[in-house]
Amino acid sequence: MRGTGYIFAASLFFTLFFNSAYAQTTGDQTTLSGDLLHNPVAQDILKKIEQSKKWIAQIEKKSFENSQRHLELEQKRAEVLQSLKNDLRKWEELWGYYTFDSMLERALENHPAKETDSIYDHPLKFTASKIDAGREALQKVVLDGGSSEQARDAFVKAAKITRAEMLSVNALHNVLYNNAYYNQQVLFESDGKFDHELSGEELRKYYQDFRTNPEYLDANPLDSVSWEDLSKTNPSTECRPGYTLVYRIHASDYVCTTEYTAEMWIQHGMGKLVTENFVEKEPVDIKKLDFDRISKKVENLNYRIQNMHEHYEKKMHDTKLEYKSLFTKLSNEQKQAEQLTLQKFNNSQIKQKQLSQEITAIREKYSNLEEDTLTDQTRIMKILQEQHVLDMDDLVRNHQDDSELKLVWNAGIPTFEMS
Repeated sequence: MRGTGYIFAASLFFTLFFNSAYAQTTGDQTTLSGDLLHNPVAQDILKKIEQSKKWIAQIEKKSFENSQRHLELEQKRAEVLQSLKNDLRKWEELWGYYTFDSMLERALENHPAKETDSIYDHPLKFTASKIDAGREALQKVVLDGGSSEQARDAFVKAAKITRAEMLSVNALHNVLYNNAYYNQQVLFESDGKFDHELSGEELRKYYQDFRTNPEYLDANPLDSVSWEDLSKTNPSTECRPGYTLVYRIHASDYVCTTEYTAEMWIQHGMGKLVTENFVEKEPVDIKKLDFDRISKKVENLNYRIQNMHEHYEKKMHDTKLEYKSLFTKLSNEQKQAEQLTLQKFNNSQIKQKQLSQEITAIREKYSNLEEDTLTDQTRIMKILQEQHVLDMDDLVRNHQDDSELKLVWNAGIPTFEMS
């Protein structure tokens, strides 16, 4: 209705305007002349025009003020951003010394590991490799359009260092710097524990003879007996299986020794390989260390199972032989007893009836003895069998939940494989 009134008023205004009456604008003020001066409709329109002018002026003023405030806000934002950049630059200059990259640079400054490609010859180089892997994973998620949470999770997953990795890296570092023997490090479990029952025999192979122990020989360089006892070979000597020919630097001679002793001598700079039947280990990483460790664990487990089975078979065989000997002894004793009785009869010491009675008594006696002995043999062999099964079950139970192993049964005998 109000819009209709405005249209009507405007129409009337223009009608009156063209009927020899007009309005004029002086400055910002609009005035009426002629007949319009006393026309109430024209007066109302004039008031609305003036009000509209005021509204337009207020809107323009507010727009200008908003524009000014926007400019001031953008200026403040730019100033704050620049201030933040300056603060960050100062922060980096102040704490840059303590960042990991700076710490790594200082640690490798005069270290031989600086020029190598290995990440295991310095503890911080492996850490740096994990951080780089995390950064790459984070960047990939960002480029693929992932969320900040997904990027953070990807970084954590790729950069985290597990306890098993720390133990493996420490082992490799010690091997590289001759603080440990590689073939000994693979005897340890992934959690760093040493299973003496499983790998103790393997470890003892390194120290079977004190004369081959590098520490002993280093500490006793004048022990000529130890040197001479071992130096009974020449460069063309062919060592028996499991042994290798080593040239001993200190004694300037050749010795056939176990691969374990050869490893120790070579690592201590006390000897060099002569033959090709034992090669030095190529550079390794965590994957190879884990593979060799699990392979050695499988080998030792199956070797132990084989030894247990062979021991059981030997025990059963020895038991059968032992009771066979008992049965033979009983049979011989029975024959001797019967012969003595017959001699008595032949010497007229006893009558026919007594002979028959004594022979019957002897046979009943040894029949009972044989039956008791057979029962005892059956009982003993059953005990041996049950104990063997129990021991085998205990061994299997202790390792069947190992995620690194797979259990396979072959003709009732357990065998472990790499999973």
